[in-house]
Amino acid sequence: MTDRTSGLVVPDLLRLRAQADPDQVVMNLDGARTMTYSAWERRSNAVARGLRDLGVRRGDVVALLFGGLDWDEYAVAYIGVLKAGGTAVHLNDTMPAAEVDRRIAQCGVSGLIRGEQLAPPARFAGWVGTVSALDTGNGDPFDLEIGPDDISDLLYSSGTTGASKAVRVPHGNLTHGRGPEGFRQLGDPRPLVVPMQLGTTASVTTTNIALTLRATLVVVPPGDVERMAQLIEAHRAGSVMVNTMVAARMVAGRLHERYDFSSVHTLGAAAAPIAPALAERLLAMFPGAKLNSSYTEIEAVPGVVVSTYDPARPLSVGKPSPSTQLRVVDERGRSVADGELGEIQLRCDAPRRRYLGSTQTAEDDWTRTGDLGRIGPDGELYLFDRRVDAIPTSGGLVSTIEVEAAVYEHPAVLEAAVLGVPDGGDRRAVVAVVVLASPDALAELPGFTARRLAPHQVPERFVPVDALPFSPNGKVRKRELRDWLTAAVTA
Repeated sequence: MTDRTSGLVVPDLLRLRAQADPDQVVMNLDGARTMTYSAWERRSNAVARGLRDLGVRRGDVVALLFGGLDWDEYAVAYIGVLKAGGTAVHLNDTMPAAEVDRRIAQCGVSGLIRGEQLAPPARFAGWVGTVSALDTGNGDPFDLEIGPDDISDLLYSSGTTGASKAVRVPHGNLTHGRGPEGFRQLGDPRPLVVPMQLGTTASVTTTNIALTLRATLVVVPPGDVERMAQLIEAHRAGSVMVNTMVAARMVAGRLHERYDFSSVHTLGAAAAPIAPALAERLLAMFPGAKLNSSYTEIEAVPGVVVSTYDPARPLSVGKPSPSTQLRVVDERGRSVADGELGEIQLRCDAPRRRYLGSTQTAEDDWTRTGDLGRIGPDGELYLFDRRVDAIPTSGGLVSTIEVEAAVYEHPAVLEAAVLGVPDGGDRRAVVAVVVLASPDALAELPGFTARRLAPHQVPERFVPVDALPFSPNGKVRKRELRDWLTAAVTA
């Protein structure tokens, strides 16, 4: 096997880590079973051989269909596909059948590896296997025939504001800045609790992070905050991944009154900004912790803007990482002055991700995020809104992020989402959908938000619901809410 010290591909990271820390537990699955780096390396080698025997070669697209907490089998299948030269497409058992079919057709999937308990898609005509069926039993080192420019994954955007889009990810993008020299700076060894659903872009990111992380990943079901709390206490976790859904449910459950969170020093958020009032309630439950967040776009990774929550700058998303360049531009692509609103663009020197079918050239090296923001006097980025979510009104463009921040300040608001809804004419009304601790609070919200917002920002309606629709990575599915509210208006 070629000894790679430069131009790494993703399987190289696992090989190097298995050599350095063979017996370290990389994953703990809900406290039930574990997997070490050496086991991951051996089993993925055996599966890669099985895939080669099936005829999988460099550039073939293979889908992974897993669910529940089958993370170890998923991780083995994923790296096995990459070692065989394939490109992975990630699916899970909660996706609608039509969406599964769409992704399989769009990506040109030739074969599929499924969880033992899952049935293959009814319309799929390619080969289908399981990890156990593909395992040849030969875990010896495997000769890789891929390079940094080969495509490791076709990842899909979250689809919270529109149809999910596929992004082509080269190996060199995922290995950029990583490798043996990075293993010496892996951070805190205490466990990291991760509430994550398999078969998503977030689960791919998490699996890749595990290749260079010092801490064991303790994986829990994405919506079970009670189980999260149990495992945080049981494992004396140092870090916990959170999102708006998890934060809201933890706060509502007052879990800190029943569990010991004193070991936690870091809460990490990446899916979407957490409203300041919700962030402060969460931090009050973890008195020894800080809340770190990262802002990026699926096509811009590893370009990222990072921050630690500061109540003095509650809506800041921070400054670019050392390897990331940031600019805010007008509609003609010209940089705007600090303080002016424009589109956020990111750039880094890693091999570029590109949308499937993109016609961008190598010179188009800035990633357009589709988000609006401004650079503040402190040099930090302030996210205004997704362009598709911002609401045009007669008084000016309304940021749903800013309005949500004000709504969350009411102590009875457990969850909130603000969106623009057609009112039967050409305009859009500002509407807040809320989950309340007490129904009596509904009457207080108009006056409460009017004291905190400009007149054109105040929601015209507050719609109570039992729960908001969240995506697997904790983002509110605003498109679903908008369709539901629009239908109610036009009915």
